[in-house]
Amino acid sequence: MPKYVIVSFVIHVLVLMGLVFNIHFLMPLPVVENTNKQDVISAVILGDVQTSTILPRQPVMQSAPPKLKTIPKELSQKIISIKEEEKNRERLAKELLADIEKQNKKQKQLQQKKLQARFEKLLQTQAEKSLRQQLLNEDIKIKGTQTRQSKGEINKYKALILQVISEHWIVPVQSNKKLYCELMIRLAPGGMVLDVAVTKSSGDPALDHSARAAVLKSSPLPVPNDSIAFEAFRQFVLKVKPEHVVNS
Repeated sequence: MPKYVIVSFVIHVLVLMGLVFNIHFLMPLPVVENTNKQDVISAVILGDVQTSTILPRQPVMQSAPPKLKTIPKELSQKIISIKEEEKNRERLAKELLADIEKQNKKQKQLQQKKLQARFEKLLQTQAEKSLRQQLLNEDIKIKGTQTRQSKGEINKYKALILQVISEHWIVPVQSNKKLYCELMIRLAPGGMVLDVAVTKSSGDPALDHSARAAVLKSSPLPVPNDSIAFEAFRQFVLKVKPEHVVNS
């Protein structure tokens, strides 16, 4: 083999080795990225020689705490608004129930008052009606008593008047003693006869005339002294029969 070939080969080998050595020192050191800020890459420098190397520390693996999921602000506000709306609804429902109970209580009290007032009015009406009926019965009783007394008094004085008239009555002989006539007599206080009129004839003019003459002759007639009792004799109708005179 020629000598220049060998020399050329050696030169090429040396050049190649030099290039390899330069590339090895010119390459950047590897960087290990770690999400944990507490982990730090440490290295030890062994020497400024070709064989010097950087020994990385093995990272210590730690379990990262679980990250809390954050709720968006708009969603949080909506949730708060919904909760507040539910609270307002519950409050309004309670207030509405309280108002209904209050109204029901007032309505019951009002109905009780109305019933009590109606009952009291009914009792008062019944009491007044009973009192009026009692007073009416008393009045009827009193008036009945007065009427009976007055009627008895009237009958008493009418009998006395008939007795006085019979004493002055001259009955015609030819007249039928069973006939009768009715006379309207007007008296003044004290019994004085003011007027006598035949209201119902007996059918015998002579008998009617004799009866009227007997009343005039009997003046004054017996009458009550009391002015109230006398009112019944101020003007009254008297029925006269000749048989009374005959019997007397």
